[in-house]
Amino acid sequence: MQIATDRRPLVSAPATESLEEMAFRYGRSYDAYLATEPDRQVFRSHDRRGAVAYVQRGRYLYASGGLLAGPEAQGPLLEELVAYADRAGLVPAFFNCHDDEVPLFREHGFQVTKCGEEALVDLRVRTWQGKEFEWVRRQSNYCRRQDVRVDECHERLMPQARWHALIAELTAVSAASLATKPQRAEINFLEGRFTPEQMGRRRLFIARAQQGRGRVEGFLVCHPCLDGARWVFETYRHRPDAVRGVCAFLMHEAMRTLETDGARSVSLCLVPGLRCRQPLPGDSALARWSLVVGTKYFGMIHDTAGMYHFKSRFRPRFENRYVCVRPRITLAWAWGLVRMLGVLRLDPRVVVADSLGRWRKRKTRKTLKALTH
Repeated sequence: MQIATDRRPLVSAPATESLEEMAFRYGRSYDAYLATEPDRQVFRSHDRRGAVAYVQRGRYLYASGGLLAGPEAQGPLLEELVAYADRAGLVPAFFNCHDDEVPLFREHGFQVTKCGEEALVDLRVRTWQGKEFEWVRRQSNYCRRQDVRVDECHERLMPQARWHALIAELTAVSAASLATKPQRAEINFLEGRFTPEQMGRRRLFIARAQQGRGRVEGFLVCHPCLDGARWVFETYRHRPDAVRGVCAFLMHEAMRTLETDGARSVSLCLVPGLRCRQPLPGDSALARWSLVVGTKYFGMIHDTAGMYHFKSRFRPRFENRYVCVRPRITLAWAWGLVRMLGVLRLDPRVVVADSLGRWRKRKTRKTLKALTH
């Protein structure tokens, strides 16, 4: 195999479109389409059959979206990336890796640590009937009684003036929703941002009051992967005073539409730290216990228990996801990740208010925390 000898990543100037195609066709995990975000750099294999999107901070190379290549091209792609990282003195890391990818990463010297579980809803077996989906139906029925309707919106099907007015309203809804979160801004890298100017193949669902004629109550942006067979519910926002249950209603209606269009599954994204107590051979005790302690005691920063509770109402199956770092996770690597994500850029007022709310509901939340361990 021919390996480049220079220290620069292999980047093609007009690569954006083909990278998007790779993320669409080969992406498997919830962050696959985030590889197309404008802050990513791109490493490409010499045969052009695979790519890795990443953000570099110092000597740490944080990859998102996984190995964007067909099964037969993933091994050579990873081998070339490792060779490049070794020459450049970089530490590569991959997030949200699957069980069947673990042997490949271990073979190439990566330390593998479980980071949580991804919630996947199989649309092919969902009838939304029976007691197990009673909560979902109740949220949807309540929203319908409040004259809320969900519609999919496409820029190409709307007059420009109407589209721009819609985007202005969605931007205001997004800002109001984020103002209720502990972080001062959207979390970087592993979570999507609302960027209407870069929709690509994303799909936009909007919940409006008064049968679609009133204000926007909330919206959902779906990302594609697995050649369109799976859609990711990664970015959703709602007004602080929105009709109760609007996010569940949005997801329920979007799932029904996607199923009609031939999608096989929906990802509700990662629940970080979920069932991470059990050590794995050669994993990082630092990362494992940071996840366990963080999900148990720092819910005011990232509400894993509440996240799990909400997603579990759609009765998904949960699949293990791993972070793979070569050669291993260190304190400096972990701190670099925290700084890049921005999870500690907190609004003290929101943190205090959220903590007081949790204290008042401590009996209920004690049950929620027990479910995630």
